[in-house]
Parts: sequence; structure tokens; C-alpha cells
Amino acid sequence: MDELNNNNLPQSLEALLFVSGEPLALKDLARLSGADKREVAKALNTLKDQLTLHGIRLLQSEDTYTLVTAPETSEVSARIAKERLEGDLTRSQLEALAIILWKGRVSRSSIDYVRGVNSAFALRALLIRGLIERSQDEHDARVFLYRPTLDLFKYLGITSSAELPSYDDIAKDLKDHG
Repeated sequence: MDELNNNNLPQSLEALLFVSGEPLALKDLARLSGADKREVAKALNTLKDQLTLHGIRLLQSEDTYTLVTAPETSEVSARIAKERLEGDLTRSQLEALAIILWKGRVSRSSIDYVRGVNSAFALRALLIRGLIERSQDEHDARVFLYRPTLDLFKYLGITSSAELPSYDDIAKDLKDHG
């Protein structure tokens, strides 16, 4: 990596973590940034130091990293979280939820493909509300699969996705196109 890119690596990693909306492993950050793991680890330490004066922090759990709100902003962060939990679902959240309801266990990349845009923030909001849950794909540990929760089915007054209106037609269409 040349000197200019190496200087921008902390900012590039911050952007990758922000856009991802989910924790990323060191190896994935290295692959996505085009830098080796040693350079990425050093840049993550730099980013961690830079963020101490900001409203977000870099959180590390073993070799996985994510962005979180700073502890001193918890009161203001809680306001928006409460508003989002109590308010109506946004269009992006409804779209993602509909795809999950009709497709069943589905990856974020599949949801993104059907919607045509990044769904990370919509999925995070749905997870926080308890409307969906995620689990690791048994076939690929790097992939999370999303599915509706039992609470969502209870709220909708149904026992499975098959009871949704036009389920067979929509599920077939989604399978054929995404």
C-alpha cells in the first residue's frame, strides 16, 4: 500500500464499518480495504484513538470490530432509539420485513438484491424491535440469515408465513427473482 493510501486507511476502515452496519472481522476489513492484517490492525488503533473525541467509538471483540455510540452520549442516543422503536416502521424497514416474511431465512445480500439498496440500517432497526432474528448460516459462517420472530407472528395473528395473503404467489416470485 502506498503512503497516501496508508494515511487514509483509518478513514477507509471507518467507512467500511459504517456502511456495513454490522461487525466485521479483521480478515474481512483487510480484504475489503486491500491492506494486510498488520496494517489494518495498526490503522484500527489509530481510528480508535481518533474517535475518543467523537460521539462514536470503535468496539473490539476478539478479532471483530464495530462502531458504537460513545457512553457519554447514551442519553441522547436513547432518545432516538426510543423514537425509532415507538414510531412507525419506515418504508425501508417495511420492505426488508416483507422480504423476510415471504422468503423465510434470508441473507442480507439477498435482501439487498431484492430491494436494490443496502438494508443494514433497516435490519438493525427490525432486530432492535424484536420483529426479526438473525442466526449464522450453517453452510457459511460469514453470513447471517434473518427470519421473522414468533412475536411478529403473534402480533400479526398468524402461526406461519404461509398464512400471509397471496403467500404462494409472492414467495414463488421472490424465489424466481432473488
